[in-house]
Formats: sequence, C-alpha cells, structure tokens
Amino acid sequence: MANSTTSTTTQTSNPQDAAIRLLCRHGLHQLLWLPETAQHPKLRVTFSTTSNFEEASLPAILHIGPMFGTRYGAVEFDALASECGVRVICVDRPGFGGSTPVSIDIRMAVWLETVPELLQRLGLKHVSLMTHSAGGIYTLNTLLRHRSLLDPKTPYVAFMAAYVPMTDSGATLPNIASHIPTSMVDSWSTVAGLMNTKIMPATSWSGGALSASASFLTSPFGTNAGDSASSSTTPEERYGVDKETAKHIADLSMKYMSAESIVGANEEAKLCLRKCEDADWGDAADYAACITKIGEREGELRDQAKLKVDGFFAGSDVMIGKQGQEFFEKCWRSEGVARNVDFESRTYEKADHDSLILDYKMGALRDVFKRVVALSERQT
Repeated sequence: MANSTTSTTTQTSNPQDAAIRLLCRHGLHQLLWLPETAQHPKLRVTFSTTSNFEEASLPAILHIGPMFGTRYGAVEFDALASECGVRVICVDRPGFGGSTPVSIDIRMAVWLETVPELLQRLGLKHVSLMTHSAGGIYTLNTLLRHRSLLDPKTPYVAFMAAYVPMTDSGATLPNIASHIPTSMVDSWSTVAGLMNTKIMPATSWSGGALSASASFLTSPFGTNAGDSASSSTTPEERYGVDKETAKHIADLSMKYMSAESIVGANEEAKLCLRKCEDADWGDAADYAACITKIGEREGELRDQAKLKVDGFFAGSDVMIGKQGQEFFEKCWRSEGVARNVDFESRTYEKADHDSLILDYKMGALRDVFKRVVALSERQT
C-alpha cells in the first residue's frame, strides 16, 4: 500500500521541505492530558500515529517503545506500516518529548493510566501490543492490568529483544552500566543527547544509545559495549521517499527529538538498572512470577481466544544475551503458562539488539506486522 502523503509531499517540494512537511504533520504531534490524582498533578502525554491511521479498517498496534524510543518511532514505522496494512501508535513516556516528567516511583503507574486514556482518545476498543527492549517491562504490566484492550478474538503481543533483569540475563552491557554511580546516571540524558546528535546514527535506538553512553561514562573499564550490525535497509526504503529526502528525514528527526525533552532517559536508565530503591517495575518486578500470573489469568478467560505471544530475538545482543533469551523463553514455556498461552520464539541471526526492529530486511518488524494482519484477516 503506497504512502500517499509521503509521495505527494516529495513531488511538490525540494527534499528538505518535503522532510520538514512530513515531520510536522499533525499525526506526529498529538497530546492528551491525564487528570490530577492523589499521586500526581495533571499530566501531559504526547503521542503519534502513522500517516494511515484514518484507515479505520486496518488493525491497530500500540508500540511500547524501548528506553530511548519516543513518539518519533512512528516516522521509522510509517512506510512499512502502510505497505503491510497496519496502523501504529507511539507514545512519549514521562520526560520525553512533551510528556510531563514524573518521579521514578510512579512511572509505571502513570503509564498504566495512560494506556486506556490513549485508546479512548483514538476511538479504539482493541489493539495488538508490540514492544522492544525495556518496553517489555511496561508491556508485561500492561498485559496483566489491561488485558481487555486486546482483541478477544485475536489477542496478540510481540516482544522484540525483550529486556531481562541482568540478574537473569548476565548480559554484558547492563552489567557494565550497573557500575555507573547514580549521580552519573542522573546526567544520562545529557550524554545520550550528545551521542544521538553528534555521534550515533539515526538508526540506533536503545541498544546503540545506551551502548555509546555506557562506553563514554565507563571509559576506565576499557570496554566497547556496543554490538553493531550494518543495516540492510536503506534510508529511502525505510522512509518510502527518495534518497535526499530520506537523508533530511533522518537528520531532522534526530534533531527535533533531541531538541525536546529527553530527561526521561535518566529515570528509564535507573529503572532498568534498578539503581534506586523506588524504581518500581510493578508486577514485572519478578518476571517469572508475573508471566505465571498472566498464564493463570488467561486460564480464567474461557470465552476468549487463546493469547498469542511471540518472542523475537537477535543473533547478537549485548543487552540481554543468550542467557536472557533462554530465561524469557523458559518463563513462557513453563507448564502453567504454556497450557493457556500460545508462545513462539524466533531468532534473527544477522540482527543485533536495535536492528532487530529497525532493519526491515534482517529484523523482525515486517514479520510482526504481517502476523497482526494475518490474525486480523481471520476475523473477516
């Protein structure tokens, strides 16, 4: 399916103007307000949707992004989403974009408040869930607390390179980062901003940004924490435009994102690394127990289709490692869970932590979109 917005814009403007117009479309810059509660004042949440979102017949996916994933993820997903026939929603968690920062102890609670408000705002009753890296922590909580937001006929969740606690993964990069003093983690957003705008390519995400930041902050360890697989997806393929316009989109999207708030990166890093006592993982504080509880809840839903969960993993991943992958798979394949949840796992040998989602040829994203479409077609 062609992206009419992109093609029309490219034909009527020079490359830079076309990129600016695409990045300034209304769908990328939406907001809602969470009402004041006993825990927090009124909060602003910024979010985005892919350019095909008005096509109401297409299945919708809520993307629960990684540590450095923001609403600009919709820019990365747009062309492929239009091609495959899915709609995608991306959200700025607290402290990113225009979303109000919150303290780490209520970060998860605020996310769980956001999800139903967001879907109501968009007029959606049901979505599929798609997550990458640290978004897995939020996704487990969402699945447990908001199960009714999945389609009762085709409930589906896709975990890509799901973050696993370093005590269970033994992964290299989180272990290195865990040695960084909390006072330095509080400057993570500044370092990440520098890396994103001056050093890292636009196609790096949580693993790439964290990797570069950790290397910068932990130089005494003498470790190059990153893994990197060169992308087989060209910028013009990624964005569905000509080469020059694609270059401007990549450059400007990173510039625009970094011009907004990324202070949430500090709290996300402390949350993932559990660098403070009030880092609240919610129900996912114990992954095995959380997934067991999900399995038990699924067994109680006699009138709904069986939950389908896919785990997609990279052949090389310093964020979770093979041990983390095996732990995650083991949780879903335990007897009590497997009885009530259809879990499948696949490894993309040529992908790394970030290219698993950002490389549309070597990674898993196209397969996730196709899976959602196939499940949707079963209903018709």
